[in-house]
Amino acid sequence: MRILITGATGFVGAWTAKAVQDAGHQVRFLVRNAGRLRTSAEKIGVDVSDHVVGDIADESSTAAALDGCDAVIHCAAMVSTDPSRADEMLRTNLDGARNVLGGAAKAGLDPIIHVSSFTALFRPGLDVLHADLPIVGGSDGYGRSKALVEAYARGMQDAGAPVTITYPGMVLGPPAGDQFGEAAEGVEAAVKMRGVPGRSAAWIVIDVRDLADLHLALLKPGQGPRRYMAGGVRVAVNELATMIGSAAERGLLVFPVPDTALRTVGRLFDVIGDQLPFETPINSAAMQYYTQMPKSDDEPAHRDLGVTWRDPAVTIADTVDGLIGVGRL
Repeated sequence: MRILITGATGFVGAWTAKAVQDAGHQVRFLVRNAGRLRTSAEKIGVDVSDHVVGDIADESSTAAALDGCDAVIHCAAMVSTDPSRADEMLRTNLDGARNVLGGAAKAGLDPIIHVSSFTALFRPGLDVLHADLPIVGGSDGYGRSKALVEAYARGMQDAGAPVTITYPGMVLGPPAGDQFGEAAEGVEAAVKMRGVPGRSAAWIVIDVRDLADLHLALLKPGQGPRRYMAGGVRVAVNELATMIGSAAERGLLVFPVPDTALRTVGRLFDVIGDQLPFETPINSAAMQYYTQMPKSDDEPAHRDLGVTWRDPAVTIADTVDGLIGVGRL
C-alpha cells in the first residue's frame, strides 16, 4: 500500500513512518518544510523521497498528497502552550482534520487512521481511560482542539467512514533525529531538578516504537470504524523517580508536594510562564493530568492486534540516552 503520513517531521509521525516502511509499504509525506524530514525521519532510516510540500490546513496541497494513496495516518497537529495561540491551534487542527480525514474519505482511502490523545477523553476523578469514553478535552487550548477534532472524527465513524482512532498516553522513547515528544520535557526537568514532585501523581508511558507498531497493525482495509486506547503503563511518582534516576545515573528524590499545591502552581504558571527566564513544562493542564492520571485500558489493542508494550523503564532509559545525545542533558 502507499500510505500518506502527516506529521512525519515530528516524533510520533517519524517513528510510525519507519515501522510502516520497514514492513514493506510505500510512504508519502505531507510536510511544510521538506528539510525537516532530513533532520527527523531520515535520521532513523526512513526514505523521505516521496513527499508533497504543503499544509494540512490547505485543502489543495492535502488533496495532492492524498492522490494515489491507499490509506492515511494523520499524526500532524499544531501544539502550543501559548494561550494567545489557542484560537489559531483550534482552527489549524480542525481544518487539518477536515482536509486529511474528510479528504481521505471522499477519495475512498481505507483505513483512515487518526492519532488522537488521551487528553480528549480525560476528566478529573476518572479511574480508567478507555476508548469509548465521551469526549471531554482539557482546559488548555491543545486539549480543546483535540476534543473538537475528536468530535469530527467520531462523526465520520458514525457515518460509516473507515476511520480508526488511537489514543496515546505520554509518548517517550528514542528521538527521531532531533525530535522528541512533549513528555520528554518532563524527563529532562526531573533530571535537572534531581527529583519529581507529588504524592499520588503518575504518568502513563507508551513507547513511540510500540505506538508505531500499533499504527502498522491497523493498516488493514475493510475493518470499518475502530477506536483503541494506547495509553501505556501507569508509572507512579516513586517508580518514576527510580526509573529516571537509574537511567541518568543519579539519585532522584520524590518531593512530597501535595497534589492540590501542584495544581495551584500550574495555574500560576499559566499567568507568569511567559515571563520566566527559562522554559518549563508546568502549566495547569499538565499538573491536572499529572496529579490525577488514571490507568489506561489497552487490552483491546493487545487482544485484537497482537501488539505489546515494552517495560517503561526501558522507554525512559532510551529517552534519557537520547536527551544526553542531543546535549539537553
